[in-house]
Amino acid sequence: MAKERYFLVRMKRTQGVSTYVRLSEVADHCGIHPELIERFVEIGLVDFVDRDSDGEALFQAGVIQLIRRILRLRNELGVNYAGIGVVLELMERIEALEARIRELER
Repeated sequence: MAKERYFLVRMKRTQGVSTYVRLSEVADHCGIHPELIERFVEIGLVDFVDRDSDGEALFQAGVIQLIRRILRLRNELGVNYAGIGVVLELMERIEALEARIRELER
């Protein structure tokens, strides 16, 4: 069983509704250069929500887990970026189906 790890993430709350993480903070937590995250945005693997007053991209907090998943697929499994998009979509569908199964079992 995989050991759960927890990371401190400094959040920025805007308009009192949603919690966002700045591009530089996402890069720090993922251990990569911000330009790589910008590349992920360009090719459509990751989306940012908004920009702050300084023009820095803001992401939803869940993007850290998504980027780590992308990095694992690329670095450890050797999947190219086009394949990563397909794998992520299939993983999302599987999670939705598993949630539906759990709901039906109740």
